[in-house]
Amino acid sequence: MQGISRIEALQNLTVLAYESIKAYILRKTMKSAYRIVVIRHLLLGVALIHVALRVLHGQQLEISSKDYPTLGNPTSAVATRDGRYVFVSVTNVGSPNFSGSDQAAGARTDAVSGIQIFHRASSSRLRSIGFIRTGSTGANGLVLLKGEKTLAVGVGDAGVAFVDVREMIHGTAKPHIAAQGEGAGTFDVVATPDGRFVFSSNEYGIVQGQRGSVGVIAVNPDARDRVTHPQTVRQIPVGDVVPSLTLSPDGSRLYVATELVPSKEPPPIAGAGNPVLTKNDCVQKKGTPPRANGFITVIDARRAIDGETNPILSRVAVGCSPVRLVEAADSSILFVSARGDDAVLVFAPRLLESDPENALLRARPSGGSAPVGMRLFDQDRKLAVANSNRFADADGTIAILDVANHPGAPSPSPLKVLTAGGFPRNIGISQDGRTLYLTNYRSRSLQVLRTVVQ
Repeated sequence: MQGISRIEALQNLTVLAYESIKAYILRKTMKSAYRIVVIRHLLLGVALIHVALRVLHGQQLEISSKDYPTLGNPTSAVATRDGRYVFVSVTNVGSPNFSGSDQAAGARTDAVSGIQIFHRASSSRLRSIGFIRTGSTGANGLVLLKGEKTLAVGVGDAGVAFVDVREMIHGTAKPHIAAQGEGAGTFDVVATPDGRFVFSSNEYGIVQGQRGSVGVIAVNPDARDRVTHPQTVRQIPVGDVVPSLTLSPDGSRLYVATELVPSKEPPPIAGAGNPVLTKNDCVQKKGTPPRANGFITVIDARRAIDGETNPILSRVAVGCSPVRLVEAADSSILFVSARGDDAVLVFAPRLLESDPENALLRARPSGGSAPVGMRLFDQDRKLAVANSNRFADADGTIAILDVANHPGAPSPSPLKVLTAGGFPRNIGISQDGRTLYLTNYRSRSLQVLRTVVQ
């Protein structure tokens, strides 16, 4: 059966079976009324078989992959809506990989970091056309503000940089910084739908005696939507080591990942009775002592912007080292990668506020080791997971999980597991949802994965 797929072969066999059975019935059945009833049922059965085959056919996923070298260690990638440009944050440009901790990396003064600019030279290839320094040691999370005139970048201890996109493409951009305090270690950034505010995850910044905070930044665009005077309006303490955050599609809720429960005066956290969520044997890295689990914080974004005293709505334990979060477009599901558990935890966002003790829907294997970045695609029916294998001397993988089934259903194996580079860290996506941009931090490459769902 060369030249046709298994699905086509099954469809052909179904048609042959139908014709054979129909011929037999027509020969053997004498009463015409009975013969008509049997044929109608046969037609219905064949129709149902064809529907099932089309569903199965629709689950076929083809992925092609191509690597592009980066100037330094890439952390994040974001594409413009028209797909013409891809911006990649890179660190250690012109220097070897840094083997120390993230906090130590951010404290250096000799590292060159910035944004590498790729241009889509054809329908299938990217070409590196430039690099803009951010004037900081780090270059981490990225977000394009509404209108795509400005790129916001988490730039480590310097805070958050705002870069004019047009000037960046032409090599003349000068970043404008919103500081987040000494030793902030700013990593991730997200923007409100109107582009007027940016939230930052400050991994190590000390606020009210706690290590780790969320920064709230007023963008303050001018009449031409240029951002030259961003202002940090407040910082919210959220725990110990804050690597990431995500904003709900409607912009009303901010979900923040905290890797560790503070050892001093820990806040009340739901999930204490659930062994999947609450643990005391979490190891950040082999050879280090075990610690308690991490948690996520739910923040009312409007209250945070308006400066209300306590914008925090709830805190829920989420196992070992939660590092990334992503919410479905309809706000029905929130996914959290628990790096230390090799798992993806699935929560009901509404229950995180109304019934946090029962908000966990399921925990499922990530399809690899030490999951970090995640991205929903194919109309939120599939989840790409970057299994970083971060603390081992080996390449990572990217696993594709089927998340279209009911949350309570058993966890199936990944649809696909593809080889990635060293320490795959974050996953960007094209506007049409068909192309994924995976940053391989240790091996210094941008891996472009084109997906086709048939």
